Amino acid sequence: MDYIFWIIIGALLMAAEIVVPGGIIGLIGYGLFMWGLFTGLGGGDFALYMVLGITAILVILLIVFFNHFSETWIGKLFTLGQRTTTKEGYISNDVQSNLVGKTGIAHTTLRPAGIALIDDNLVDVVTEGGFIDEGTPIMVIRVVGGRNIVRSHSVE
Repeated sequence: MDYIFWIIIGALLMAAEIVVPGGIIGLIGYGLFMWGLFTGLGGGDFALYMVLGITAILVILLIVFFNHFSETWIGKLFTLGQRTTTKEGYISNDVQSNLVGKTGIAHTTLRPAGIALIDDNLVDVVTEGGFIDEGTPIMVIRVVGGRNIVRSHSVE
C-alpha cells in the first residue's frame, strides 16, 4: 500500500510546480508518481513497460501541445496576437545605403556607437571599434543592415 503514498506525494509535487515554477519539483513529482505506479503494478516487466509507455506518450503529447498551444482558444489568451512585420510596414531601422562615402561630424562621442551629423541630418552610427571624440570629422565606410559604420576622416 506504500505505492499510494508515492502517487499522492508525486501528484502533490507536480501540483506545487504550478505555484513554484522551475521544473525540478515537477520532475521529482513525476518520478515519484511513476515510482508509485511502477510498484503498484507489481514492479515487473509489465510495470516497466507501462511506465515507459506512459512517459513516451506524455512526451509526444507535450511536444504536440506546445507546438499548437498558440492556436488554441486558451493559447490566444496567453500570446500576443499582433505581429510587427516588414510586410505590414514596420521597419526597425531604415537601411541608409546612400550614406556610404559621405562625410560628416561626430555629433556625440562615438564609443563606439553614437550620433553623427551627416548632410544636416542626425544619424545613428557605430565606429569600427574605437572611440571618436565629439566634433571629429567622420566618413561612412559601409552600411550593414541598419548599422552605419564610420571611421574618423581627416579633412584636407
